[in-house]
Amino acid sequence: MTAKWLDSYPGIRFARTGDLERILEIERLCFDSQWSQHQFCSSLKELFLIYEEEEILGFLIACSCEIARRAIVLRIAVHPDYWGRGIASKLITAALDQFKQTDLRCVELDVDIVKNGALKLYEKFGFKVMRVASANYEEETGFYIMKLLLRNSNN
Repeated sequence: MTAKWLDSYPGIRFARTGDLERILEIERLCFDSQWSQHQFCSSLKELFLIYEEEEILGFLIACSCEIARRAIVLRIAVHPDYWGRGIASKLITAALDQFKQTDLRCVELDVDIVKNGALKLYEKFGFKVMRVASANYEEETGFYIMKLLLRNSNN
């Protein structure tokens, strides 16, 4: 995967192993159920973007399956001190641009039901709730499965 398309997105670059300490810090601040360092290391070969100014402020991890022509956004997080600055939107925009360039047909993600702000953000990009799922048959652990059909695709 070439980084040339990232030239249009100032502040966004691919993650590197040296970034993991700060990424894990953001992970701990943003999620109750955290990924391990091993999971993050394994994700470095996927579409793993970070947003930085003087330090890393947020990240997005996604994987794609060219045969199925779909991508899955696995993780998006922004350090709480930087919420409301459009960082997640910038990361999503860059990722969606990459997905369109690789001729993917759709993008999927999960969002916790209790994260209303995240739900609204994804809806702003055109994601639609496809169904509601429950991890433990309890409402507070439920999540939405969302999907975005990409315009350039030949569905």
